[in-house]
Amino acid sequence: MIDRFQNSGMNALLKFKIPHLRLGLVAVSLLTTSVAIQADTAPSSPSRPNILLIMADDLGYSDLSAFGSEINTPNIDALATQGRILTNFHTAAVCSPTRASLMTGVDHHLAGIGNMGEVVGLNIIQNKSINAPWGKSNTYDFDNIPEGYRGHLSEKTAAMPELLSDAGYHTYMVGKWHLAYDIKAPDQDNKTWYRINKQALPFARGFDRSFTLINGGGSHFAPSTPPTPLDITMYAEDDRVFPANMLPKDFYSTEFYTNKLIDYIDSSRGDGKPFFAYAAYTAPHWPLQAPQEDIDAQKGRYDEGYDVIREKRIARMKSLGLMAAVNQVASESVGPKRWNALSSEEKLIEAKSMEIYAAMVSNLDRHIGRLVSHLKDIGEYENTLIVFMSDNGAEGASAYLPKIPNTAVDNSLENMGKPGSAVAYGPRWAEVSAAPFRLFKGFTGAEGGTSSPLIIKLAGQTESKPTSSARMQVTDILPTFLEAAGVNMPGDRYKGKSIYAPMGASFLSALQHPDAFTQVHSDDTVLADELMGASYVIRGKWKLSQQAPLNGTPVLTKDVPFALYDISKDRGETNDLSAQYPELLADMKEEFREYIRQNNVVEHAASYNGR
Repeated sequence: MIDRFQNSGMNALLKFKIPHLRLGLVAVSLLTTSVAIQADTAPSSPSRPNILLIMADDLGYSDLSAFGSEINTPNIDALATQGRILTNFHTAAVCSPTRASLMTGVDHHLAGIGNMGEVVGLNIIQNKSINAPWGKSNTYDFDNIPEGYRGHLSEKTAAMPELLSDAGYHTYMVGKWHLAYDIKAPDQDNKTWYRINKQALPFARGFDRSFTLINGGGSHFAPSTPPTPLDITMYAEDDRVFPANMLPKDFYSTEFYTNKLIDYIDSSRGDGKPFFAYAAYTAPHWPLQAPQEDIDAQKGRYDEGYDVIREKRIARMKSLGLMAAVNQVASESVGPKRWNALSSEEKLIEAKSMEIYAAMVSNLDRHIGRLVSHLKDIGEYENTLIVFMSDNGAEGASAYLPKIPNTAVDNSLENMGKPGSAVAYGPRWAEVSAAPFRLFKGFTGAEGGTSSPLIIKLAGQTESKPTSSARMQVTDILPTFLEAAGVNMPGDRYKGKSIYAPMGASFLSALQHPDAFTQVHSDDTVLADELMGASYVIRGKWKLSQQAPLNGTPVLTKDVPFALYDISKDRGETNDLSAQYPELLADMKEEFREYIRQNNVVEHAASYNGR
């Protein structure tokens, strides 16, 4: 955002890869658009690659051994030995907004998830001035929620599985969907403020087969007796919706999803059609739960505490060449006690929490290894494009445990990680997972909230290619997949309706380059996001950030200053340059106002600063 706008028309639209409202659409609609599919796609061919998209839930930037972690992840790392590590990939700062943009290639405000639907409803229920504009006494009540905030994937988008299915792909999904709510006022029959919108489930958005958690989080084991609040969740297999208490008694999320996806892939073997498989694992999202043998394998690994583990990770990241744009790592946030201030009992609990988290990551890696091995066994590995990513930064908040009658939680030291427990690992361990960046999940204006590890192995690729530091966004995944599949990018209409066009850029040709690459988006491209009153704008090497620090007291967005960072060398966000470049600061703030306008963003009175 260096140049001032030359005019308020086309130049502004071209800077942002954001679809403007077409003539004939209702201008006051907060989520109209155009994204159309030109379904004249290439015919099915044996040379067209399968696509396997693997997503971890709340995995931090440094949680893989390929990214500096002490957690052993050999199977995920192995993808990099025949693929490429990308160090500057960004998602939204929380889960469902990321998933909406991933599936559509559209900014999440336009794709229907301007904020997590549960949060929209909670804000209305609370009806506080700090939650403005949400609440009966503010602007939006349950009867007039803007289209972009209603909790489900917008009908005015074309979803990735729809496009690939149209192009002759089998489409399969397992794991977390989190894109199928309707936010409604509670009533006598529905005590919560979010309902399931069945027409927004995976089966209705292009997946041939799917087994998914509908909610944003839930227990990884089958429900305990008595159940915890996180056992009261809903699942869907294709068009059948059912409660968690109908899961198999031996259910463990990561293993079950892997088995189910393998079954789906095998169901179509031999018919000559490629497949798109989306493995949206729920690990390592809280509640932290893992098989006991995986927990036992981590015993004692975290007794040294937060600072020592974080410093060791950063040292490994430096040795791996992952710190080129980080002259100085982010300092710790304001939060709970430092390790040396904890009591002996507190240290046991904290170390055990991280052991369980590491167990979940290790278990995830093992089952991803099973999935990849199966592709090799059936002769599909060589012709499969494989992507591994996380949906946002590490989770520093506590597990959300609503008060539900006849539920109970046992978080005793002995029961941590087992059925009936509901543990999260908190902000200090989240800072470890987010190393070397500032803050973590939810904090949109900070690198730790939106930076995800990304590993990609192209179909036919047999050896690693140099690490790339090019800035990439979650909206770039869909166009990259479409190009790999030989599918034209959508226009502004799909199946007779106006839709929002994907705004990302394919980076397939960059991935095919034998050397390192440093750019996917041009220096004058504006990349931005907002969530719950926190935001960033990127142009070239400059980052504008409006982010309140971690704090238990609500902060008004208007009181949070904008900071300016040169992220070509300061991704740790340690040196605010806003005072040195006042004109640049003003230009970038105007770019942010344009982003707000173009994406129908509902601005919040409060800025996210932790839960």
